[in-house]
Amino acid sequence: MIFHDYYAEIADGDVERFVAAQDLGRLVTVGDDGPHIGLYPFTYGPDRIEIHLVRTDEQVVDLRARPRCLFEVDEVLGVIPSYWVDPENAIMATAYHRTVIFDCRAEVSEDVAALAEQQGRLLGRYQPEGGFRPVTVADPMYKGALHYLAAVRLTVERTRVKFKLAQNRTPEARRRIIAELRKRGRRTDARAADALESTLDR
Repeated sequence: MIFHDYYAEIADGDVERFVAAQDLGRLVTVGDDGPHIGLYPFTYGPDRIEIHLVRTDEQVVDLRARPRCLFEVDEVLGVIPSYWVDPENAIMATAYHRTVIFDCRAEVSEDVAALAEQQGRLLGRYQPEGGFRPVTVADPMYKGALHYLAAVRLTVERTRVKFKLAQNRTPEARRRIIAELRKRGRRTDARAADALESTLDR
């Protein structure tokens, strides 16, 4: 993926808010047989990401051998036809999205106390209203599951951002695309239009 400056110049706070708003992220690891990818819930801070995996997962094996990995979050906003930009040039067809890629170094732990604490953080994010018994090592309801999982902590070493929102087009061209998105009305078109509109304020 090419990271042109005009797609990558996003304020740190905007990146953090975007990542924190996403429900799932992709972990990319490399094994002896090539790359592996998985989609997971996660907790996020500016310098670390946490997930959990089944201990026998191929990605756990990968991370123990090669702790360098990628974690990626994205939002697919949609595609547009070329004639919204140019009446003849087919190359103008494109897709809009927001993507953040973290280059990370992983630590894998099977310590059940660390796992219980991590589960508390994940539940705090995904189920803040409660409705469950606290996850503890001593609780027999959780004991078996905790011995089945591995806690993965990803230390972020580099962050790459690509918010592809027509920043390479003039404000007038962007306004035309926004109007077409709102008129077309597909499932993500309103969100795409809002995202493109936010670039006009910069």
